[in-house]
Amino acid sequence: MVTKNAVKLSADEKKEVDALKARIAELEGIDKKEDTNKIQLDEYIPVMSLIPFRLNLSTKEMGQGDIKKFTKFGEVKSILYKDLVDIIEVHSNFMEAGYFYILDPRVIRQHGLDETYSKILTKEKIEEILFNNTNTEHCVDLYNSANPEQQRIIVTLLGSQLKENPSSVNLYTVDRISRLSNVDITKKAEEEKMLQKDLAEQNQ
Repeated sequence: MVTKNAVKLSADEKKEVDALKARIAELEGIDKKEDTNKIQLDEYIPVMSLIPFRLNLSTKEMGQGDIKKFTKFGEVKSILYKDLVDIIEVHSNFMEAGYFYILDPRVIRQHGLDETYSKILTKEKIEEILFNNTNTEHCVDLYNSANPEQQRIIVTLLGSQLKENPSSVNLYTVDRISRLSNVDITKKAEEEKMLQKDLAEQNQ
């Protein structure tokens, strides 16, 4: 016959049991969290283009397979995760350059892209340089933190903004980034504006 005293735990043993129960509950919580964060192959993932040109992302080499087409900076498309896995593989250079941006942190973590993404400016950061550019030093710091390909895109976007809406651009910021990039952004914008004007006159 087992008495109550035989199964009574000491204070230390009770602490150990409580600690084990807490650990089991914690592990069960982690399992549930992992299930929640697991990405299904048929799940749609939002992807954004960060270049002001046409961007084609194919699921196979040489533009074969399923193709996702973007036409402008900031355009977002929902792409099946199974297709995005192939796109990441086929267009790893585009991804590292920041031509497109995956808007789901689970995918970034799943594919070990945290370090890559730490060097890519988001659309919001790029727009700070383009539109909220009264703080030149902040804009220059953002520009310097971007990778070389994104810096090239920022120069192009600044030129377009200067051409289309000169009053919205801080010319001091443009001058500083011109010096850093070795591109005369103002001159380039003026040349493009003149070219557009000439073409318009020829088509009349």
